[in-house]
Amino acid sequence: MMLLFAAQLGVQLVATPQSDTAQYASPAVRQIVTAAALANHLVPAALGQYRATVESEISFGMQNVTGSEGVVSIEQTANELLWKRTGEFEQHVTGYRNQSLGFQLSSLGFFQNAWTVPSLYGNRLALLFGRDTTRIPVRRVANRRTTYAVHPLADDRERYYRFSGGDTVQALTVGNREIRIVKLEIQPRADIKPGVTIFTGELDLDADRMHVVRMRGAFQAISEAEPALRRVLSITSKIEAIAYVELVNAEVNQQFWLPSYQRFDFQALVPLAGDGKTVFRIVSQFRNYDITAPEAANLSAADTLRAVPHRLTMATGDSLAAFGSWRGTIGSVTGNVSAEDFSDVAPLKWRTTGPPVWAVQGERFSDLVRANRVEGLFTGVGVSLRARDAVPGLTAHSTAGYAWSERTVRGRVSADLQRGTWTYGFRAGRSLDNTNDFAFALDSTGSPIGTVFGVDKFDYVDRVFAHGTVSRTTGDRRLRARLELGYADDRPATQHLTRGLFGKSEFLPNRPVNPGGYARTALILDWNPNVAAEFLRPGIGGTLTYRRGDGAVNYQRTELRLSARANPGRWTLASRFDAGALFGAGRPLQQLFELGSTQNLPGYDYKQFAGDQAALLRGIVMYRLNIWQAPIQLSERFWLPALAPGLSVTGQTGWAGSSGREARSAISRLAFGSAITGEAKTSVAAGIRLFGGAVGIMAARAVDHTAPWRVYLEFGQIF
Repeated sequence: MMLLFAAQLGVQLVATPQSDTAQYASPAVRQIVTAAALANHLVPAALGQYRATVESEISFGMQNVTGSEGVVSIEQTANELLWKRTGEFEQHVTGYRNQSLGFQLSSLGFFQNAWTVPSLYGNRLALLFGRDTTRIPVRRVANRRTTYAVHPLADDRERYYRFSGGDTVQALTVGNREIRIVKLEIQPRADIKPGVTIFTGELDLDADRMHVVRMRGAFQAISEAEPALRRVLSITSKIEAIAYVELVNAEVNQQFWLPSYQRFDFQALVPLAGDGKTVFRIVSQFRNYDITAPEAANLSAADTLRAVPHRLTMATGDSLAAFGSWRGTIGSVTGNVSAEDFSDVAPLKWRTTGPPVWAVQGERFSDLVRANRVEGLFTGVGVSLRARDAVPGLTAHSTAGYAWSERTVRGRVSADLQRGTWTYGFRAGRSLDNTNDFAFALDSTGSPIGTVFGVDKFDYVDRVFAHGTVSRTTGDRRLRARLELGYADDRPATQHLTRGLFGKSEFLPNRPVNPGGYARTALILDWNPNVAAEFLRPGIGGTLTYRRGDGAVNYQRTELRLSARANPGRWTLASRFDAGALFGAGRPLQQLFELGSTQNLPGYDYKQFAGDQAALLRGIVMYRLNIWQAPIQLSERFWLPALAPGLSVTGQTGWAGSSGREARSAISRLAFGSAITGEAKTSVAAGIRLFGGAVGIMAARAVDHTAPWRVYLEFGQIF
């Protein structure tokens, strides 16, 4: 939720000074902007009001250091809009449904103002997270009002903006007509006083009528510049956030340019959390316009120059539950976009060009703090550098820390150089890697909370490494290939904690490894890397991996992972298939495949099965009952998602086998009596899931042997 509050407070960025303070790059640009401002000053005379329908998706997720995004919650709303030329506007929510991987608050509680922008006419644009002043007395909203941004075509635009471009004319085909589009570049002036919200980016205009066709860029709240000392002291903790927008209009009745597609991306960087971004996204699609001509004869004052409240209202619970006219499946709209779509219109501080930028941060949160039964508590520090203009495309990281129970120093240095679709990298250091197989993306090694309560579901190898990488990603980011070449030295990791601070059970001993140094090679192919069954983005994706070691640790290993997720109608279907084989001259213990309860085979022990060949298939089917679909309001600010019960069935089947005597000998040296499965082992669970799948009341049992049903409460869409 930190991202939502960061967006509500505004993006704390200060415009970078410009050497040229002229408002227009040329007289031609001035002429275009002046004509466009005059055309957009008043609403067209024939436009009195409109009604329209809108379907919106609101998603929350994370982008990791590789650029892949994982969506953890999606809310979909159907809306009816009523807009009047005076600027009055109401967004009425008529349908609601949601999906979530974990229990959290509904985003609707943070919207006390319409999140759609009804018109791009006028001097100001109403933005999100404001206060609907029609709901409560004005005296209570002095500090919690609707946020208005200065329109690039406002009457007072020259106080805030510099304009360039205007020399590119593109053709937009609408039916059998061709509309000429001219593009302007908008940048903030260097001398803007704090306390105003401004726009940076692109403005597309109808070249003939000078109406706005599209705005694409970012909104910034100009704030006081921090003193240098305070800026240095806050560099490790300050949340950096930006609100990206794409507001696209469509021609209605061949007369008016009205909203057709709107996207808001609130992206936040939290230095303590590493290089990944938190992404809160809203995508809306407008349809079914019903235009009404104005009734008043005098239209001179009927424009959007005044700041008029934008209402957000909600249908009753039974009406929300009865809504069934969804045009798109949940997740389909936000699933087709990426946080990287706005990299070319990012504010100067976030762009790849400019002076070098450094920060005190690690690549991941675990670089700074983690806990496990080998290291105990680990604390560290990291420094990152984006070289930008000094060495275009270069980023570098350095982390170091101390494991207090193990009394060991670990750290890493890394550098990546990006050249178009190619990336060249180098990494070296000493790490504590886990040897678990077929793990979910959300699995976290070294969770301090889990370790405190006696939970550590990983085994570890102490590894010294150095390797170079070459990777390439296609332009549409759907295919990524990476080659790694280097050296590694594996060493046994000694356990130093026997139990957590709380909890009665002791930690299991860390499993043994085959020690030694070796040349390490890896080739990894990712297809649709943003799609993973454990996240909510619909689609199909996969990964094919080949790894080998040559030396004291000798092996060849291949793995295949396929993920799929779909949301047809009331159904949710998700599945993941993993398979792997170990071959070649050796069978090192740390490279064997291990299956059990931590690989989602309920009813079996921790890593009960092992082999040099393995496969695991798991999936979930949910069917929404379409009752209790209204979100639950706890207070003005805090809402729960709809209870939205659904029937759920999950299944898992796994198999581990051996290729011969050498494999069986290696399996026998593992701890806890691990063995091959023989026939595949299967378990099922059935029950009711609530809050979009976030909470389940489930009953599970193994089906390959006689076993009782086990009833349990589950958090998350685990399968």
